[in-house]
Amino acid sequence: MSLGKILVVDDEVNIAEVVRLYIEHSGYDSLVLHRGQEVIKTLLTEQPELIVLDIMLPDISGYEICEGIRKLDAPISHIPIILLSAKGESIDKLRGFNLGIDDYIVKPFDPNEMMARIKAVLRRTKTMLPSEPDQQEKQGKQEKMLALGSVCIDMEQFRVTMAGRKVELTLKEIELLYFFASHPGRVFSREDLLGYVWKFDFIGGTRTVDAHVKNLRKKLGTHKEWTIQTLWGIGYSLEVHSQVQSHE
Repeated sequence: MSLGKILVVDDEVNIAEVVRLYIEHSGYDSLVLHRGQEVIKTLLTEQPELIVLDIMLPDISGYEICEGIRKLDAPISHIPIILLSAKGESIDKLRGFNLGIDDYIVKPFDPNEMMARIKAVLRRTKTMLPSEPDQQEKQGKQEKMLALGSVCIDMEQFRVTMAGRKVELTLKEIELLYFFASHPGRVFSREDLLGYVWKFDFIGGTRTVDAHVKNLRKKLGTHKEWTIQTLWGIGYSLEVHSQVQSHE
């Protein structure tokens, strides 16, 4: 029985074949594309669990594809993405994380490490999927919605609205915002946030936390009711100037 489908996008046939073989050996189905222009169209008909995406494609860059995917409606916009690239500089990685990717693998790579990262990302994203009704009863009532002034975080639909209008956030940005809103006033180090939000399965540095906080500030703007404070040398804290409202 297949564990799910993974989309591989790489114009280097040999690399795509290696990735495909390891994916299928690990119990997943694979779908391979060699051109970036085919990705969005494919996502509208296929439902992959994850995308392994090369940056340097002949027709369109992986960055542009990421940006296009994250602008689509859910659930397509929430499909986890792992970038695969020979570009290993921090600026390249941060550009990817700013676009909402879930991990970044530098070529040449160890296929076994690649599979470990794929499984780690899938574990993280699956823990955030809505539970079945019987599972929800076992877990007891949980707060699924939080309000920060005009910003409403709905974890049942993985949707954030501001003054009633949807804000385009990545899944990880929603998770991070919800975590902050669930713990107003508490200070968390970057390592704390990696542990609580990324579950320590993320293989990378703490700078991805900075990138996600930066994205939240940019996309949500400033609010008189709350702010995400930077405590230099320590980490971050959500300071609420009025009561956070929860809805069950």
